[in-house]
Amino acid sequence: MKDGDVRSRELCDVVGALARSKYFDPGLFELLASELQRACRKGRLGAAEILQVLCSMSELNAYNAALFGAACEALRPGLKDFSEALRSRLEAALKRVNHDPGSDFFNCLQQRPRDTREACPMFWRGQCKWGPKCKLSHDQDSFEATAREGNWRPPSQSGGRSVGFNQSSDLFKADRCGALW
Repeated sequence: MKDGDVRSRELCDVVGALARSKYFDPGLFELLASELQRACRKGRLGAAEILQVLCSMSELNAYNAALFGAACEALRPGLKDFSEALRSRLEAALKRVNHDPGSDFFNCLQQRPRDTREACPMFWRGQCKWGPKCKLSHDQDSFEATAREGNWRPPSQSGGRSVGFNQSSDLFKADRCGALW
């Protein structure tokens, strides 16, 4: 490993295996950290691999400020594309070892990607039958954006009175005569 003959992916696998076995050797981690830092700076590691390394090292409490700094800098450009689960996993790993990559990094980490779909008018009436399968957005931000753009029509203008109590009647027509019981 001192000669640089170990591939970046293999370094990630080594860190993952050490974390699974709960093995910590300061001398080994010093070598691993320097090689991983070099791989992060040269762009040899993908975002998923960097995240795996940071989480594994934080589980072992094997903190190296230079490695975590280089990893955060490598992750910064693609941070907006992370899913919510990956964001929370990264944030937990950084907090576990008390690494401070800067307030702008944490702000970017805590921002949610904006939902660009149009707001669902039936949801805001309390009548959307599709729930998470709905093709329109049920997000508060999309509703506010639609209202700001002037595309929103209140229920009185967009189709009449609310009949939310009838929304499930057509879903269970067979149940009216006890066919489902």
